[in-house]
Amino acid sequence: MPGKRLDEEERQLIAQWLWDGLGYSEIGRRLQRPASTIQREVARNGGHNNYRPGAAHRAATERAMRRMPAVDDLDVDEEAYSFGRSPGKVQEFHLRLVATFVQTGLTRTAARILAEIFMTDKGSLSATELVLRLSVSPGTVSRSTTYLQELDLLRAERDGKRMRYFLDDDLWYRAWLSSAQRNSTWAHTALDGAEIFGLDTPVGARLKDMGQFFSFVVVDMESTRQKWLDFFEKKKKAREKPTGDAAAR
Repeated sequence: MPGKRLDEEERQLIAQWLWDGLGYSEIGRRLQRPASTIQREVARNGGHNNYRPGAAHRAATERAMRRMPAVDDLDVDEEAYSFGRSPGKVQEFHLRLVATFVQTGLTRTAARILAEIFMTDKGSLSATELVLRLSVSPGTVSRSTTYLQELDLLRAERDGKRMRYFLDDDLWYRAWLSSAQRNSTWAHTALDGAEIFGLDTPVGARLKDMGQFFSFVVVDMESTRQKWLDFFEKKKKAREKPTGDAAAR
């Protein structure tokens, strides 16, 4: 281990042990690294109170790419970057993805959690990994992941003693359905309100216009949903259709 660059797991351990109050010498002893290596790693990535292992690892990867290291010296994440992934563009997209999620109505922490999981090839992270990547408390992760599960944006499974959070393949579709259901609720509520206040009153007229608008949206979304289902079913059948040689056998 000495002589090689710190990997992502080591950086996560550094963050956890800093959280636990350990000093650089003790962390170095546990990782079999010089204390100066730990101190330099923390200092260049936000300092003792602001060290984020995910951001530190991305920054280290970018530096490594600039130095053009040999392939044998790359760790797993660095190899992933080398296969056409620009660290700078990845970081830029990460920030853009979080901002997009926030604009759709998610809390910032929930948006960061969703973005972190989105940007892992395996499509899942444990609760511990999220705590370390986001530098937030376990309680914050628990509340935010519960919130995302309630929106059908995240699925949780127990992985030993820990919880692991997953993105399903049809996540975007289920999120879209949730949006359609909310629009339907808006339409029904507004039209009911128009009846209560009276269609010939200013409030009733305003609610009627609102209800009709969302009714049009719901009809349009249902039409789009049906078109997608028909398209997806054709794609599914095409993938399942045996090739000529297979059919001959």
